[in-house]
Amino acid sequence: MAYDNIPSFSFKVTFDGIPFSFTKVNNLGGSIEIDTIVEGGANDSPVILRKPKRSPDMLVLERGLCTSIGDVGFALFKEGKKVDAISISVLRDGKTVRMFFVTGGVIVKREFSPMDALESGVMVQMLQIAHNGLTEVPLPFGI
Repeated sequence: MAYDNIPSFSFKVTFDGIPFSFTKVNNLGGSIEIDTIVEGGANDSPVILRKPKRSPDMLVLERGLCTSIGDVGFALFKEGKKVDAISISVLRDGKTVRMFFVTGGVIVKREFSPMDALESGVMVQMLQIAHNGLTEVPLPFGI
């Protein structure tokens, strides 16, 4: 049986159904908070209890800035803006093979790369988005 690995370099990101280009997606994940207790008597292993979550998960998106009309719309994404429906589609051979949905997002940080007159790099914008949920949808045959 042959296995086809999923590439991490071909993806699409949409905010509320509107596509945006990004060069990097970081912190694509979720977590829970736990507490451990040790019971008396036979305490050869701790008991793990799930705690109410006190801090959100963070998604980090990076993109190079352009002089296109799309960049004008993207400039509206500022700190405090709610982004309720973020979808990330991972592509292989032009077909979506995995999707991630992020809900309850709020932009908590916006940062730009340093400007340096002695280098010829592209100016990069980073968005850090706090969210309360990540759902993964595997699509083994692609759509």
